[in-house]
Amino acid sequence: MQKILIAITGASGSIYSNLLISKLLAIKSQWDELAVVMTENAKDVWQYELGNDDYKNYPFKIYSKTD
Repeated sequence: MQKILIAITGASGSIYSNLLISKLLAIKSQWDELAVVMTENAKDVWQYELGNDDYKNYPFKIYSKTD
């Protein structure tokens, strides 16, 4: 069973997190579970850099840093 966890901090570079998640979703047959941990700053930076909050629509669990 392949489980993948991606941690996204508030540092610049949301485009890379978004690209990684998109690529992983394109190969769903190669993993069993995907989850993301995002800080509140990461959500702010994502909104600022990408101009959206698409991370809310991903089909997997998104944890906060306090989960």
